[in-house]
Amino acid sequence: MGNKATLKVHINKEHFLKVLHTKKCSIRQLGEAYNEIGRTEKTIRRCLNAEEMPPDLLDKISKYLNVHPDYLSGTCFYKIDRQFEEPYWRAIFKSYITPKTHPYLLKEKSSIDYPTYFNSSLTMNDISIEQFQALSPEERILIREEIAAAIMQVIDKHFTQDVFGNSIAEKLCYYQSQVGDYDPNTYFAYLEGLSLPD
Repeated sequence: MGNKATLKVHINKEHFLKVLHTKKCSIRQLGEAYNEIGRTEKTIRRCLNAEEMPPDLLDKISKYLNVHPDYLSGTCFYKIDRQFEEPYWRAIFKSYITPKTHPYLLKEKSSIDYPTYFNSSLTMNDISIEQFQALSPEERILIREEIAAAIMQVIDKHFTQDVFGNSIAEKLCYYQSQVGDYDPNTYFAYLEGLSLPD
């Protein structure tokens, strides 16, 4: 059997090194963090020189540095270049992309499937999906809104800000204001088939 080509992710080496500098880290330190990253300094340098690396390595380094993999690789900047032709708008959007605005948490959050999360919450509390589906769409939306607000209320008791520095109290007010609002343009209305047609 021949060797299979390993999937690689393009890396902007110059940007990668800038991120390391910002995070007060070096390639040597990444190699010394072998227990968390699983690759040697030599391997990391080889990947950077080739300007590509396996996705799992990019993910582990991103997690170690607490930045989104798309930010560390520079991919998010390529996406902006493709999305905006006007240099002015490219510059504006790129100026908002920093390690603080793109922590690793965003990558973790993007991998959460809300319907599975919600269904699991019901199941963990001995409520079957069939019981939930037997309710009217309006009541299903209300339950979703009330659960979201209740979770945020607990979070508000223990935290004042989220990872981005946003006020939890303001988020709680927003979530509470949504309970029973029946806005047909919400994600919950979409899930229950009550969204307005496009």
